[in-house]
Amino acid sequence: MNNPHATLELPHSGAFEASDNVPTIAVLERLFVLTKTVGTLGTTHPSALENAATTRDAISAAKPPFSMQFVREATFRDRSLLPLDLEGFQRSQVLSRAMSHCGVQELAFDALPSPADLLRLAQILARGVQGPTDWLESVSLKGISWREIAGAGWGAESQAIDPDLFAVTQLALAIAEADRLVAAHTEPWHWTAGVGIVRRLERALEVDSAAADRALELAPAPWSPGRRAVAVTMRVVAVLREVGALAGTTRAAGHAALVLAAHGMATNNALTMQEAAAQGLPRLLATSLESAGGAARHGIRVCALLNAVHRRTAFHGRWVGAIGLVDVLYELERRRQKDQQTVQLSLADLLAGALSEPDGRFDPLWLRALVAAVGQLPPGARVRLADGRVGVVLQLGPSGDPWRPMVLVQGQMVEPQQPVRLQAAVGRAGQ
Repeated sequence: MNNPHATLELPHSGAFEASDNVPTIAVLERLFVLTKTVGTLGTTHPSALENAATTRDAISAAKPPFSMQFVREATFRDRSLLPLDLEGFQRSQVLSRAMSHCGVQELAFDALPSPADLLRLAQILARGVQGPTDWLESVSLKGISWREIAGAGWGAESQAIDPDLFAVTQLALAIAEADRLVAAHTEPWHWTAGVGIVRRLERALEVDSAAADRALELAPAPWSPGRRAVAVTMRVVAVLREVGALAGTTRAAGHAALVLAAHGMATNNALTMQEAAAQGLPRLLATSLESAGGAARHGIRVCALLNAVHRRTAFHGRWVGAIGLVDVLYELERRRQKDQQTVQLSLADLLAGALSEPDGRFDPLWLRALVAAVGQLPPGARVRLADGRVGVVLQLGPSGDPWRPMVLVQGQMVEPQQPVRLQAAVGRAGQ
């Protein structure tokens, strides 16, 4: 049943349709619970028998045949990425590691299996949770098959993840969730979803900030309101982490930035930050603060930040504290949205314009902190090499020189031997 030459295809453009994935996510959750139950109580315990029945019902609702791929930190149905919340992600990692220990990364339900076969599968997965095993090699389960996907396992000697895949996946899921929050503008704010987005971005930055930056700036998908909201939020989190802010302060400021950008960037005519606060604050207060990701204190902090933006004015044109950073990043993204019809602005273009403004619209301390966090030539910046070729910055180069980054030029990754120069933004009409 194993195919060592199998490869995993990229998720298609509809990979983040939540309604289509609910039954599959339910299968993932039930299979996790069944595995843990069998691992603790055995296959004959009444709880195990009951969970086997509910798992079978979940598989039936998901309409076999279908397959699930566990590729390190990402989980797919029929090669389409599943948008998991924090709890679902954690459960998927237990199953992913268990399957990898069994030597496979794909589990297929070709037909509706019996409860007895599901109990046997859960018993094998429970053994896989403990470490490498060959139990799958000597068993046959009706309606269930599995196979190895080359290069997709966790590895026998290391628990290290694929950093790039993990960071990109977390960013993609954060954008998809942010777009759903924007679309639900008439509903109370979903605190748990908001907290989940901030934490996804934290994890992406921790694991591979360069990959997260590349995905944010270079992905060919449109700059949706959710993507803009994530851009503001991720930069706020990145800068506050860079300056050593407390975790609670960082998450509250990131969540406040998400609320502001989700409302302010929802249409082509971006709102001012204060106008966005006026729209976002009622949504926050329409839901009990106890639902703020399980932490009322976090909810109070977020509401306090938005209330300060809504009811006060900047002191001498500048905001005090973390709101000043949110103001910088919100306004930069607002400018990018405003100019998107005529020019393609990268973060480097936005920073260059902000640093050269004579009137000091932006707080210089926060601007410098932003440059320190993202680099002088952040991913997505267009640069000209010494030989005249134009490319796009991918990440910092091996030399560590910010002016000799790794550059994508005509489909090839190049490490310039001489400093590059920042290239002007590209108009929509051509290069």
